Amino acid sequence: MKTSNKESHYYTTNREEFKANNLSAEHQNGCYIVKSYGYYPVFIYKDGQWYENESRYSMTTAKQMTQTSYGIRHLAKKVSNKEMYNMMEGKESNKVYNSLVEENKYYENNSLNYMHAFLTLGNLTSQNESKEDKLKYKERIVFATMKANIPNWEKPNNWDTLPVNERLKRLNKLETLN
Repeated sequence: MKTSNKESHYYTTNREEFKANNLSAEHQNGCYIVKSYGYYPVFIYKDGQWYENESRYSMTTAKQMTQTSYGIRHLAKKVSNKEMYNMMEGKESNKVYNSLVEENKYYENNSLNYMHAFLTLGNLTSQNESKEDKLKYKERIVFATMKANIPNWEKPNNWDTLPVNERLKRLNKLETLN
């Protein structure tokens, strides 16, 4: 689709192919690639993630990048020119893969650490509360953490039929995880 550089962000946001003045986008090797001057990759969308070329570029290319990225730039991870070309050629990018793995490890560990901290805080502040109130608090913290890390997670089908002491015992075991 022919468009202007200024209007290209509509196509980029929707990952549609376009041609503008020295700016274009196409699908190639499982990627959506936005190129400056037909060869220089400035943005790539692959496997649900946007990437931005972190290498230096001309003032004209910088302006093109701004024009085409209104809806996506804040979502993009910066990678090297070499990594961009590897993605374009369908090669697995070790830096990109490793950064995503590390980011997920950090998030998972961080959320479990927060869960542990909130459970500990609950133990300190709920000493005079009933077992039922303690259970409700721990369920909220643990279940929210599980849903944040596993979006389709559901509590066990028989959870509500278990005695309060058994549910507390199981939730207390999670506090020992690190």
